[in-house]
Amino acid sequence: MNLPLLIAGGLLAVVLLAAAFYILHAVPFNLASYLTWIGIGAVLMGLVSTVRPLRFLGVPNRRGAALVAAVGAVIVTVCIMWPVSLRRAAGVTQRLDHFLPEYQFSEYHEAVTRAPRADIEEAIRRVSFADMPLAGLLMRIRALAGGQVEGAAPDSTPILDMMTQPGTGFLPLDVSEPGELVYGMVGKPWSNEPPPPVRTPEEFLAFDKTGSIRVAFNLRIVEEDDGVFRVTTETRTLGNDPRARRVFARYWRIIYPGSAIIRRVWLDAIIARAELRG
Repeated sequence: MNLPLLIAGGLLAVVLLAAAFYILHAVPFNLASYLTWIGIGAVLMGLVSTVRPLRFLGVPNRRGAALVAAVGAVIVTVCIMWPVSLRRAAGVTQRLDHFLPEYQFSEYHEAVTRAPRADIEEAIRRVSFADMPLAGLLMRIRALAGGQVEGAAPDSTPILDMMTQPGTGFLPLDVSEPGELVYGMVGKPWSNEPPPPVRTPEEFLAFDKTGSIRVAFNLRIVEEDDGVFRVTTETRTLGNDPRARRVFARYWRIIYPGSAIIRRVWLDAIIARAELRG
């Protein structure tokens, strides 16, 4: 093996290890989604190797490349088609439980801080995408995938204020107590269809349009012992009918890592802003 290829392989290995370390930190383990992306990686590696076999990654020739791509495609197909059972919250322990007690997928993140509670509440209200460059990049990639090609600078509008603006598809469900804020959205996030005109918690609860889903998430502050606060966010999704659940399952297993990273850096930005104030 020549020296340039050896160096390129070493650099690629370092990048992949760093990415894997961050993903394991930011993205809670989800077997179907992880395997989906392993399969996507295998497909890409196989396709590249049909042009020039990546021998330093163990692909010896074009025949081997075709096999790698085929195995990857099978893994992706099986994982995105795997059925999902519904889950139900064990009683009502948070406001989120009032809006989606039954759900198809859930995602949970938490962080702890000793910042004063008032500073945490203020940080939750004030954090914007300008505080989260990585989240902004991921949102930009998602917009490009949806055909939106116009660029924009990171928005300094607080994220929660953005979610009250018409046309975003989001709405506040329960913001009566700063210790737990609950927001939601409805529609088809995998498509470019405009969001349905759902503007109140009552309309959210009653929304049953075929082919659409409901999403609810919270930002919650829980006081622990000795001046420590646990800040959490949980997101739940539920399709309105079996077909919507199948379509969203395929969509979710692909976008899940990006979704988890956005929520992780959002939570980290809240903590950083609260501790800076403190």
